[in-house]
Amino acid sequence: MISMAGDRARRVRPLAAAVALALLVPTSAAGCSRLFGCAPAAPDDITVSDLAGAYTSSQGGRIELRADGTYRASDLPTLADGSADGEWTLDLDSETTEDMRLDDLQMWISGDREKPWLYQFDGDPDNCRLIEFHGVD
Repeated sequence: MISMAGDRARRVRPLAAAVALALLVPTSAAGCSRLFGCAPAAPDDITVSDLAGAYTSSQGGRIELRADGTYRASDLPTLADGSADGEWTLDLDSETTEDMRLDDLQMWISGDREKPWLYQFDGDPDNCRLIEFHGVD
């Protein structure tokens, strides 16, 4: 015979698990990585003009961000053709997704206003492998 308390406990556990999962799911992409400290945070006060400039990765990728909101990217393995031109947007208000987009390409920002750098995740964000793009002087 199952007691009412035991029956109730069996119903509460799945509900608690569902609530916990619902709280974790919105922390997509950089969310978990930032939560656990392997993805550096963006400077709160960074602006479009702070980010305008050219950035390169150690793998040979290059991104040029223009102050007018356009970009050119080349030799990026995360792009279908390796290269692209388009528009970029800055979105620091989102705490669970990317800091910026190059059209459909997600990017994140770190550093400071004087020397920002960009990054992408190499594979699963939870593995904490970053592809870094540093400013070209």
